[in-house]
Amino acid sequence: MAKLDQKSKKDALSERLDALKKDKEQEHLVDDHYSQAHLAWRMVIELVAGLAIGFGIGWGLDYLFNSQPLFMIIFILLGLAAGINVMLKTAKEIGKDKALSEESLNKEDNKLGR
Repeated sequence: MAKLDQKSKKDALSERLDALKKDKEQEHLVDDHYSQAHLAWRMVIELVAGLAIGFGIGWGLDYLFNSQPLFMIIFILLGLAAGINVMLKTAKEIGKDKALSEESLNKEDNKLGR
């Protein structure tokens, strides 16, 4: 009997520790992944990548057709538009993720009776 009680207490304690570890890991990942500096750099890189790709395509077409920088200007503007579009999609994605995490925290608080 004493062994069964000790085993059940040990299992209960193990489950509680695992639950606490999961909560800590999730908090740590959310904080690291969505830090403000990380988001700012991600958006800057997306914008610069769009501009760089547009510049490269435009320069290549100008070189290929031996023309003035007409294609370069057009594709730089298209790259800028594409970069802004990707930035907006990223912002929407981040907003949805934050809303979901806040919603899950509110549900957990309600379950705990807070």
